[in-house]
Amino acid sequence: MKSRFKSALASLLCVTSVVVSSCFVTHHAYAAVPLSLSLPDALARAKTDGPEVTRARFAAREADARRVGAGLIMPVNPRLAVDARPLISGGSGSMGYGATVDFLFDVGGAPRARVREAARFSAVAQAELAMSRTSARVRALTGYVSAQIAELRIIEADAALVVARRVLDATERRVNAGAGSELDNASAQLQVAELEAARMAFERDRATSLMDLRDALDLPSDVPLTLTSSVMDLPQVDDVNALLQRALTSHPELKAIQARVAMWSATEERLRAELFPKVGFYAGVDSAPLSPTYGVLGLSVELPVAQRNQGLRAQSARARESAEADLSLEARLLQRAVMAALGSYESSRRELDRLSLQAVPAAERTLSFAEAGFQAGRFDVFRLLAAARDSLRVRASRIDAIEAAWVARIELERAVGGEVKS
Repeated sequence: MKSRFKSALASLLCVTSVVVSSCFVTHHAYAAVPLSLSLPDALARAKTDGPEVTRARFAAREADARRVGAGLIMPVNPRLAVDARPLISGGSGSMGYGATVDFLFDVGGAPRARVREAARFSAVAQAELAMSRTSARVRALTGYVSAQIAELRIIEADAALVVARRVLDATERRVNAGAGSELDNASAQLQVAELEAARMAFERDRATSLMDLRDALDLPSDVPLTLTSSVMDLPQVDDVNALLQRALTSHPELKAIQARVAMWSATEERLRAELFPKVGFYAGVDSAPLSPTYGVLGLSVELPVAQRNQGLRAQSARARESAEADLSLEARLLQRAVMAALGSYESSRRELDRLSLQAVPAAERTLSFAEAGFQAGRFDVFRLLAAARDSLRVRASRIDAIEAAWVARIELERAVGGEVKS
């Protein structure tokens, strides 16, 4: 009995180990593959795989389906009417009957107008698809730049931590040698702790930005991302006249409004064409009791006594006028947005040049002199910590200028409606 129990237990353990091993292998087989992304690759992927692009693509297909059957000249199905005619009085004979088939046709141009309206509706959906691609590109650019800015801040925090820990070690050696005070050591420890906390905050910002980028690219949340493009370089952009020309002639938002104006005009045309009376013909047979059987052929026409699309025509006219007003308003808004973003971008670039060429080297020299003087015993720790804080503040200001420049550049691309070429 015991041997059988041991055998069953061994079999159970063997099966369990096989299942666990297969699960482990399966997990690793389907583990997320790391992805390296340059900035151009991320932007290209956003324009094809972004969630808003996917939705807009299906909406465009749905709008294009309105073309199917739009040009039919027979607006309603033929109508068949059949009646029976029993003899009530006046003789004898078999029961009579009658039947009529009625066909109705649009002959006033309404089918062609419906085809044009469907084409304009599809053009609106295509314009909105272009808008979604621009929006996805801007969103991916924002996430990519934010993640790289956070990475720059982490790098600067690491560099500052090297200096801060070096200062902490020097103060501890002084305290141990009896040449320093505990206040010096506590001040150095405070700076190290502040920098470590700041680095944690930068790591959190980077993780958030990477998740925003995954969302913009429709990537799984567990895909490890490696961003390979630097955001340190800020190239020149086109002159203001070229940017304004692009914004006012090819911006997706303006194209979408123009498409809506054309669509509402096509709707008005279709509604006017539907005012034309529909014409039809009918055929039938008439067989009454005690009388010959006759065939029936005839024409029919609508009597346009009450026009039931007056409200629709008024609504479409007001919608077209609203879209036309929105078109001119949007053009003025884009013009102001281009000017504001371009001014902010150029100002941030000049600020970055001044910080990179003058302020950062001066702060580094000051820190180097202060550290050498501290090591030689000529300066106290507070002079060294002040120089380290100044260096950290200037370098942080440099990253702030880079970030401000990229924010302005992103707004410029949003205002122009696409890539701002240098």
